[in-house]
Amino acid sequence: MSLEDHRRGFAAAMAVLIAEFSAYLDREGSDPVADSVATGRGTLWLSPEELAGMAGEMLGILRSRLGNQPSPERKPYLLSAILFPVGSPAHAQQGAPAMPEMLR
Repeated sequence: MSLEDHRRGFAAAMAVLIAEFSAYLDREGSDPVADSVATGRGTLWLSPEELAGMAGEMLGILRSRLGNQPSPERKPYLLSAILFPVGSPAHAQQGAPAMPEMLR
């Protein structure tokens, strides 16, 4: 894929995510607090080895729950992860907090 293809793909993914979230908010009885809705943005400083290790850990956590079947006590949750390097180190220092609030 070209850089422009990635740009268009990302924009399409964000549009779908916005539509999904709007549909959730429009449902009768939606309660973001009770449903543990969480968003966050932050900067992580990672070496290539740390990034690979973190990705492996996250995949392990997700894989351990992929086999969950619907049941009366379970709701389906949409999880969307976005990970990409940000600008220069100065940009990262002045930009987002070091760790998303939801992860503290």
